Amino acid sequence: MKTIYHLFSCIFFFSSYCNSQELCSDLFLFDTNTQFEMRAYGATDNLVAITHYDVENIIETEDEKKVILSSFNTDSKNLEGPIGNAEYEIACKQNSLVFHHRNIIPAFLYDEYSNLELDISQVLLKMPVKIKVGDTLSDLQFTIKVIATPITQKLHYTLSDRCVTGKETIKTPAGMFDCIIIESKTSLKPENLNAGYVKQYYSEGIGIVKQIDYNLKGHVSGVNILSQLDL
Repeated sequence: MKTIYHLFSCIFFFSSYCNSQELCSDLFLFDTNTQFEMRAYGATDNLVAITHYDVENIIETEDEKKVILSSFNTDSKNLEGPIGNAEYEIACKQNSLVFHHRNIIPAFLYDEYSNLELDISQVLLKMPVKIKVGDTLSDLQFTIKVIATPITQKLHYTLSDRCVTGKETIKTPAGMFDCIIIESKTSLKPENLNAGYVKQYYSEGIGIVKQIDYNLKGHVSGVNILSQLDL
């Protein structure tokens, strides 16, 4: 009986492992020649930042696939921003996607803190690899540091009541994308009147191609959008 139990345990583990590998292996369309650009717009539709990303490396292990991104940030006048160069990543592990880059936090923050450095090292946007309309996703909490040497202020950003609300084909400056829409309530502490809720447009193989933040009155307070993609 123990032998049968262990046999089934091994089969289950191997099957889960293979499924995990299969889900991650072909998930990204990126290779090491891929470049993309995202633009951030403030509440008045003003361009506040342009971020260029290059795929520096793709690391694949037994249980994880990771895309390493180098980035260069400029402001709306094409001047180097306070962050300048930075390294981020997109990863697939244990049937989950993890996004870590500048354009998953509200664009209005880059407008409000345009002359300061934002440390987003603790900001990780997580979601299942396979999602469908009607799915609910776990809440997320991030800490964003606003650095004005020698003072550091912490912003606590929360995404709650996350759910998959629909599908839509959207047009961006980088092209047309079939997207799944994820909506969440948003809040910031200290309180920020530009927070309320967010719509994120996820395109399989690419990632979040558009993010629209709204305040509690339903007015757009910021937009992150894919503006260029070279696969």
